[in-house]
Amino acid sequence: MSFAALKKNVLKSNTIPRIAIAYAEGEEIFTAVAEAAGAGICAPVLVGRETPMRELAERFALKDFDLVPAPTPEAAAEKAVETVREGRADMLMKGKVPTSTLLKAVLRENTGLRGSRLLSHVVVIEQPNGRFLAITDGGLNINPGLKEKAAILENAVELLVSLGVATPKVAVLSAVELVNPDIPSTLDAAQLSQMAARGQIKGAVVDGPLALDLAVSAQACKLKQVDTPIAGEADILLVPDLVSGNLLGKSLIYIAGFASGGIVMGATCPIILLSRSDSAQEKLNSIILGAAYVHHTGH
Repeated sequence: MSFAALKKNVLKSNTIPRIAIAYAEGEEIFTAVAEAAGAGICAPVLVGRETPMRELAERFALKDFDLVPAPTPEAAAEKAVETVREGRADMLMKGKVPTSTLLKAVLRENTGLRGSRLLSHVVVIEQPNGRFLAITDGGLNINPGLKEKAAILENAVELLVSLGVATPKVAVLSAVELVNPDIPSTLDAAQLSQMAARGQIKGAVVDGPLALDLAVSAQACKLKQVDTPIAGEADILLVPDLVSGNLLGKSLIYIAGFASGGIVMGATCPIILLSRSDSAQEKLNSIILGAAYVHHTGH
């Protein structure tokens, strides 16, 4: 499925998710939010300094929105999280606020949005053939162990199912496709595959360790004579660590030029946590991902 097709699916719903934007300032943010709101994808809840937000809303012809005053980025992060907790918004989006500030509010005990699950980042790439490819986790968890990787995998599977992939194929990546005790990521990959085979991880086809070529190329599987249920058609690439995921995702976005969006899973609502360098289109695609998840889950 492409982002254009996903957008059409989102617009078929009778409900419009509300999105709380922490410290809603900046042209790229308002470009994306105005387009999304104008198309009926979301209803904005602008949280931050009232005067700049009203000026930007007028400049970008944003008409239907709620406004929650907050004088500083820190206050805006807390207010945006509070807005979601109180049921006045269905999604949370990072505005012109430091990532650490927003996450601190999200993770705050008793008043945040964290439940029992691990938070992880998923970037979704639109491939030339129109299929989505998710990469995780290149944004939050630096060097996850086996337990954390299982949680990261389950978060990504939940997102892909909400996007219409009934049983996602997960390639657990390493540099090689054979278990090598000197390469810890191959050991984790083998254990995750076994956990899925034993039903400890549900709703997905999981195999690894796999090198990247085997995850995305059926021809590579044939040439290497590797028999894997992924067969070059991975829906999710589970990377060994944050650095490898970050490099892989940004390579596909900035060098290959693939369309993308990103979302944080594992909280009580989808969180759109983007970089300042992300384009308005990437922000819009991320809003579409969040809206699709909300429509699928009902919350």
